[in-house]
Parts: sequence; C-alpha cells; structure tokens
Amino acid sequence: MSDGPVTVLIAGGGFAAVEAALAVRAMAGERARVRLVAPDPEFTFAPAATRSPFAAVTGDRLPLRDLAALAGADLVTGTLAEVRPDLHCMLTATGDELRYDHLVVAVGARAERWLDAPGVLFRGPRDEGALGDLLRTIVSRAMDGERLRVVFAVPPGPGWAVPAYELALLSSLWLRRNGVRESVELTVVTAEDEALGVFGHEAAEAVTAELGEAGVEVRTGAVIRGWEDGALRVVPDGRVPADLVICLPVLRGPRVAGLPHTQLGFVAADHDGRVVGSPGVYVAGDAGPFPVKQAGLACQQADAVAALIAVELGAHVAPPPAPPTLRAVLWTGRGDRFLRTDLAGGRDESAGVGAITAELWWPPGKVAGRFLTPFLEGGPDTARLVDLSAGEGLR
Repeated sequence: MSDGPVTVLIAGGGFAAVEAALAVRAMAGERARVRLVAPDPEFTFAPAATRSPFAAVTGDRLPLRDLAALAGADLVTGTLAEVRPDLHCMLTATGDELRYDHLVVAVGARAERWLDAPGVLFRGPRDEGALGDLLRTIVSRAMDGERLRVVFAVPPGPGWAVPAYELALLSSLWLRRNGVRESVELTVVTAEDEALGVFGHEAAEAVTAELGEAGVEVRTGAVIRGWEDGALRVVPDGRVPADLVICLPVLRGPRVAGLPHTQLGFVAADHDGRVVGSPGVYVAGDAGPFPVKQAGLACQQADAVAALIAVELGAHVAPPPAPPTLRAVLWTGRGDRFLRTDLAGGRDESAGVGAITAELWWPPGKVAGRFLTPFLEGGPDTARLVDLSAGEGLR
C-alpha cells in the first residue's frame, strides 16, 4: 500500500458515478483521493423525465460540483475516451491524460433509435420537449374528431421498461383530464413475458391490473420488427395498429477504447465489477454487462466496487449483500406503486413484493441508493437506506 492517499478516478456524472464517489469516501476515508471526471456540470435526476411532460418538476438538476465537494471529491470536466490499463491512465476526449491507482468506469450506456415510426423516441430528459409536443398534438387531433391509436414500445434486450408503463399510465390520466381519453387507444407492446415480470409474477399481475383500470392494453411477448401502413409488425402476433409510437431506446455499451467489451459494447467484467484483464479498473452501472439497466442497481454496483477498493486500501468493509435487490417506484398518477425483488444474473429469483401506497424502503426515493438516496432526500446525515416489510409502511 502507498504511504499517502491513492487516486481513485471515477469516470461519469450519473447515479453510479456519484454513488461511487460517496461510497469510496465513506468506506475508504482518507486512504483515497477521489476525482470525479464528468462531461456535464450538472447531475440530472433522469427518472423525473417521465413526469415532467405532465406536471412541473423541480429539483431534477443539481450542480455536480456541489455534490462532488460534499462527497469529498475533486471534479474534473472531461469525457472518457480511452483507458490504458498498463500505464494506469485514462485519456479524455480532449487528450488530457489522467493517472489513477483505481479507475471506476461509470459512463452509462448509449441510447439508440431502433424503430422508424411516427411519434417520439423517449430517451429521458433530452426528449421531454418532444414528448410534450406530441401529447399536445394528440389532444388537438382528438378534439378535431380523430380517433388515434398510440403505442408505447419496449424493445428486447438490455434495458429498463418502467418508463414505458409510467408514460402510458400518466398519459391516460392526462388525456382524461383534457377530455379526449375516449378518442385515444393506448397500448404497451413489450418483448417481456409479463408486464414488469422482472419483479415476479405477483407484481406483474398487479401492474397489469393497474394498466387495465387505466384502460391501457398490454401486448407481452411481442418483438417489434418495424412499422408500416399504420401498424407495428410484431413477432409472433403479426400486427398491432399504431398511428403514433412512443418508444424506448435500445441500449448499447460505450465501447471504451482500451477495455474489453461484450458483443453489444458493454464493458466486460466479472460479477463484482472487475474489468476483465484490466487490473485496477472496475465498471458500475449501465456501462457494465448486467442486463437490467436501472439507477438503483447502478448504485449497488457502485457500492460493490467501492468496497473492493476500500478493502485493497486496508479498510475493514463488509461486502454488499448478494444477490442485488431491485427496487423501483412506478408512478401511476393515482399513487406510487413500490416494487422490490432479489436478482441473480439479471432475472428474478423471488416472487417479489409490491405495495400501492406503502413504502418498501426508507428513505422512499424514486432511486434507491445506499448513500445517494439519503443524501438527496435529506442530506448526508439522514438515516441509511433500509428495507421495510410489505405492509409495514412508513417508519
């Protein structure tokens, strides 16, 4: 071990990166000098993007410099372009060379278009405006007497389907408030076997019932092959009528130069986040190979990586629990539905737990991160993230 603090570089500015900075500081203390290398000066609470087209959202953007400072980290403006593991350095897009003892790659995934259809590709905050414009167009056309068929499309492959269901439920309520709900058919088309089946069968049934009450049809097990002549071509059921399509993107890995990657471009790593054949390099969050891409899981992966680094630096740290726990809040417009299950290999390994009004963890943030959630909900002195039993409710 070095006599002084070692340098831990964290590349990225999202949930996994900020959680990693907080976790390394909490676990390794003064043993580590943390440097956060991010392309954007703001931390964006991306999950809020599904709500913002329907209602004003505040607090979804925070100065990253302030978060970094409170985490005891230096903020460096830059975008990861290449890693040279043999030299223990990373290069930014502008050619700056940054040395490290440990590097955490938390740059996220690339959200790409995959369907050519009239409507909107919804990748999060960058598409809030386009979605809002589309919703207003739907209302206008419906008021003019048109009957419209709107589909929310979930692609197969690695990703996170919750935004599609939230958009469908919130759209249904919003259209009803605008007096045109009966003129618009809403359908979710997904390659999932069940609606949010990753949480288990019981949770999927509850979500399906929620959609049914909102008048939203669900077509599961349907792989979309394209759109033509007012319909989606799907396998195996043929066609789904669609005048407009709001589709989630396909996610692909960042293909970081100098690091091994999977066929889809995600950084190749073992189950605890160590990058294959790259000593001192770790990956956390959507840039890694785990198939479920969700901010809360990204935080857990960041915690696991931080624990590995802290142990190497001589700290006594208990490893994070395994398998990881998937926690999610489904915004329905009529009450938040809390969902939780344990994962292994990206698929559900328990029946799951769901409650329409009772929190299943505390603090009950939209994103459940061991250090980040208490930090965002009430400051760094707030009680740590803890799970609650179903029905226990607010503690």
